[in-house]
Amino acid sequence: MNGVNGGGRRQLIVVAVGASGVVAVAMAWLVLLPRVFRRNRDALLRYRPVKKVLTVCDDLACKVAGTERSSWGILTHVGRRSGRVYRTPLGAHPFGDGFLLPLGYGPNTDWYRNLVAAGTCELTWKGATYPLEQPEVVSGPEIMRSWPMRDRLLLRMAGMRCFVWMHAPVEQVAKPPLIDSPAERAAP
Repeated sequence: MNGVNGGGRRQLIVVAVGASGVVAVAMAWLVLLPRVFRRNRDALLRYRPVKKVLTVCDDLACKVAGTERSSWGILTHVGRRSGRVYRTPLGAHPFGDGFLLPLGYGPNTDWYRNLVAAGTCELTWKGATYPLEQPEVVSGPEIMRSWPMRDRLLLRMAGMRCFVWMHAPVEQVAKPPLIDSPAERAAP
């Protein structure tokens, strides 16, 4: 009897240690990577293995981002020098007349500089595509409170305090909302 319980405890300990390891790796990825990368961006990007890992991670994130179940969006923007179209997976959250995008690696990231140069972009979020314009860097407690608690905790742990607020085009904001239900269509 005692041997069976001891084996069960060992399995429980192994599962707990394994789960703790997975959580630790996820937290390191979500919290430490942005902090380290923000401070050492240029030095890290000089090494081919680092570039390769980032490319693979971006490709995997692009497959999930922008779908109905993902809180991540895909930002489609035009390169400021090349004119090439880029797709960047980013966390996104609706705010005011547009969306907030975390400026995780600072204002020197290519996607942010492309937005400033072009002034416009498209964001695919929750299965829909939104044209956006007028990038504006914002921060503060009101901005942070607009995120869900789970995301807010991760953003704070990762040291992200600045966000890019992309606004909906003026003509889109002025339009009346689309009628979705047959009952609303029948109403005068």
